[in-house]
Amino acid sequence: MILTVKNMTACYGRTEILKDISLEIRSGEKVFIGGANGSGKTTLLRVLAGIIPHRGEVLINGSDVSAMKRKAVAGLIALMPQTSEMYFPYTVYETVLLGTYASSGNPFFGSNAKDAEYAVRCMKDCGVYDLRDRHLDELSGGQLQRVLLARTFAQKAPFLFLDEPGNNLDIKYRAELCDRLNDWTCAQTGGTDNTLVAVFHDLEQARRCCRRAVMLKDGRIVFDGDINEALTRDMLLKVYDYDVSSYIMDKS
Repeated sequence: MILTVKNMTACYGRTEILKDISLEIRSGEKVFIGGANGSGKTTLLRVLAGIIPHRGEVLINGSDVSAMKRKAVAGLIALMPQTSEMYFPYTVYETVLLGTYASSGNPFFGSNAKDAEYAVRCMKDCGVYDLRDRHLDELSGGQLQRVLLARTFAQKAPFLFLDEPGNNLDIKYRAELCDRLNDWTCAQTGGTDNTLVAVFHDLEQARRCCRRAVMLKDGRIVFDGDINEALTRDMLLKVYDYDVSSYIMDKS
């Protein structure tokens, strides 16, 4: 399975956010999307998931993502956004179970035993099973983040798009997140190798989770290749206009 982007441009209103983006992401890859704030990282994930309009092509195995039905896209791509607005006080269990809808076709009130079993597995993997009867508005930021991760895994999509999945997580859960993502990308979903595309601010976390880096600056790709080459001092200086490597060393 191949996700192909050709000469893609995306705008908010009249402002171009992404400009002439072209890339390919193949099944089984682990891709870090890097860049400074406002460089277009979140917009890129949302375009790839078919959420916002664009010019150019975004294709999965030759099919235009923007022309596919939402349920069909959800069966292939699970997107965890950077922030989430919760308007209903679902329980943790209901929230994670809702993630199975894309594969089962049933809302959580009509989910079957197989869906329930998988939702429990995802909750345990993300360390939130003990919170299953709590409501979302009762959780801390870190707990809510892990619940949303569990819901995203429960979607059973072979492409996993994560926008700052380490937000609000402490050191233990950030390390466990990397372990969980590495295990997930070694498996298959529906006979297809699992593929990770993730935005991280924590560069060491990105290095632990990903092998390839796509670096953005001012809405354009300025690097696409091995993550170790992307995280050199010169490349980070080019991307962030700041000596990030020296800052990291000073903090360690």
